Amino acid sequence: MELHTLEGQQIGQYKLLAWLGEGAHVHAYLARNVDSGEYRVIKVLKSNLTGSQETLARFYQEAQAALELDHPNVVKVYGYDRAGDLLYLVEEFYEGGSLMDRLKAHPEPQPLDFIVRTLEDIAAGLDFAHQRGIVHRDLKPENILYDRDGKAALSDLGVTKYADEAEARSREGLAFGNPSYMSPEEWQGKPTDARTDIYALGVILFEMLTGELPFEPSKTNSVMFVHLLHLMATPRSVRELRPDLPPALEAVINKALEKDPAQRYQTAGELAAAFKAALASAQPEQPRAEQALQPAERAQRQSESMPASHRPAVPIALIALFVALLGLLYWWWQSQQGSEESDV
Repeated sequence: MELHTLEGQQIGQYKLLAWLGEGAHVHAYLARNVDSGEYRVIKVLKSNLTGSQETLARFYQEAQAALELDHPNVVKVYGYDRAGDLLYLVEEFYEGGSLMDRLKAHPEPQPLDFIVRTLEDIAAGLDFAHQRGIVHRDLKPENILYDRDGKAALSDLGVTKYADEAEARSREGLAFGNPSYMSPEEWQGKPTDARTDIYALGVILFEMLTGELPFEPSKTNSVMFVHLLHLMATPRSVRELRPDLPPALEAVINKALEKDPAQRYQTAGELAAAFKAALASAQPEQPRAEQALQPAERAQRQSESMPASHRPAVPIALIALFVALLGLLYWWWQSQQGSEESDV
């Protein structure tokens, strides 16, 4: 049975009312408890993650750990169970939808007070999880949910770790997560820790501030291109897109997006505090000598004053050209293969 066809059926005490969508590991449903009438979200793990006894044991272990994550900024997991071949979790229902819902409905820059409140809430949830050894590793706007009062909470903590490790055993060497929010270490298959989530949070902050992504001038379907951007390019300037923001804020975003985890903020709370301090700082008046410079001269001076890690070692245009050349080589190779087969 296809998991998205479970709508209208009952699993345990829960009637599945509507299919909400799917992620990398689960199908999500809005459900109602047939006894209490309370609304919950039921997340059913995809069948490719439930095939072995080892996988089942790991699911129960991680689900139990998720039950113990009791924090106002972490989506509450109420329970987990098995119904036939289906493994599922019961989670708190957030009526306000996700940050992704908001960004799609309002793709322009978000209000600063909304950004600050979201950051404070998510930083508190992340620090709580990180202090307990749990790294999200798939932080993105879809996993930030809001209640009716606007409080933000993290979704998919704990089980994300389980599902990635289960799938990794069958697809060793591949990276997981949404490409636009993945850190360089994830792309390279290196160990991840709390600073991996700091990087993703930096991408999200850039997107909320500007309405755009830091490395991608436009949405692209080329995973290879996005991969190279995160590994080699520097983020676009926040202040080029939002000149009304103080210069200190750009420095905060750049630090969160450092390629080297050691150069990033080490905790989400540290990032949140720096972000708020930067917003509170007054934008200094530009010296007259600087005002008189031509744009090219001003850009050159700014580049020279940047730390080396913030200078654009490889322009995005060159990365795009490199990807295009790879595509042409692949096309040529395919055509050669076809010619050889026809000759035979």
